[in-house]
Amino acid sequence: MNAPVPPFVLRDVEPEQETAPEQRRRNWRVVFLTMAAVLAVAIALFIFTRLGGVEGEGATPDPRQAVTVITVGARQFTPEIALSGEARPVRDIHVVAPASGVRILELLADEGQMVRQGQALARLDTAVAAAQIRSAQAAVAEARSAAVRARDEYQRAESIRDSGALSAEQIGQRRAAADAADARLAAAEAALAEANARLAGGYVRAPVAGLVIDRQAQLGAPVDGQTLFRIAGGNELEVAAQVAEADILALEIGQTATFRLVDGTQVEGRLRRLASSIDPRTRTGEALFSLPRDTPVRAGMYLRGEAVLPQRRTPAVPQTAVLFQDGDAYVYVVDQQNRVSRRLVQLGMRADGWVEIRSGLALGARVAGAGAAFLQDGDAIRPVVAETPPRPAPAAAEAEKTAALRGRTK
Repeated sequence: MNAPVPPFVLRDVEPEQETAPEQRRRNWRVVFLTMAAVLAVAIALFIFTRLGGVEGEGATPDPRQAVTVITVGARQFTPEIALSGEARPVRDIHVVAPASGVRILELLADEGQMVRQGQALARLDTAVAAAQIRSAQAAVAEARSAAVRARDEYQRAESIRDSGALSAEQIGQRRAAADAADARLAAAEAALAEANARLAGGYVRAPVAGLVIDRQAQLGAPVDGQTLFRIAGGNELEVAAQVAEADILALEIGQTATFRLVDGTQVEGRLRRLASSIDPRTRTGEALFSLPRDTPVRAGMYLRGEAVLPQRRTPAVPQTAVLFQDGDAYVYVVDQQNRVSRRLVQLGMRADGWVEIRSGLALGARVAGAGAAFLQDGDAIRPVVAETPPRPAPAAAEAEKTAALRGRTK
């Protein structure tokens, strides 16, 4: 038999008796923490409300618009004049046939070929020209015979002048006839010389050395005074550049310019002649820039480029400070009382986000920058320290270069 278990071992302690004090302590802790949290929130709200209320009651909002203010200073610019034009020969030689009414039997030169002075370019059918020469030769022989006969008759009349057989009037008539015969002989000889010169041995020859840039001559075609070949004399080319009216006076003879071909190749030219007149429609003039001989430029190519002028320091402002209305540029000048007034200005070159002020502003003047577009004349502003303006985007810079063709230096 198992021994009986003592009652005090099997009896459990009543849960209510053991957990009640602990439960009460936990409840008190929860209440205490809750009250502390509520009190902390109340104190924080009180402090925040009091501080905010004091600041709100003491501060007065500034109704003036905040605007960046820039002081006008001098900046260094490198002027560039935009140029564009067609390459063409300095001496454009048009070659025609020495005779008319003949046909071309053989072509001896073509486009792109260098030729010497006097070199044969084409051979002509000389049959008709030869007949004309023979006719001229016969006319000379006839005129010479007539002149000899007339001269002999006049000399015989002079020999018998004292005999009275002929009157003085008759002698004078024979002398006039002899002179007329001599004149007809001279005319016939000149016609023969002209026929021989026009035939030129039956060839079309180059009058100067150079590059053949065009050939209109066709094998077997008749010629009648039209241009058969074009030669760039000495293979010298130039650019007939169109220059804006405002930029012409800035150029000088000998000024260099850099031109670009369509493939990006750069060629340097030198100004040899300034524009002599201005086109009233485009307000541009034609300046001629000579090109070196050994370049890939060909006659008829269209080139773009620029001429760089000496650097200069001039007053300048950021581009953001310049506004436009009805084609006029203006800025807002800030006075000592921080009030703005509108002022017209004349612009010049542009570079790196700055624009040259040619007239209208003096060094040291203050102008409105960012935010100027929202101002009205006479507004009071709250000045803000200016920052360095950003460089313009590549597309904007290219647009500025193109604008030079419309009458300004960039």
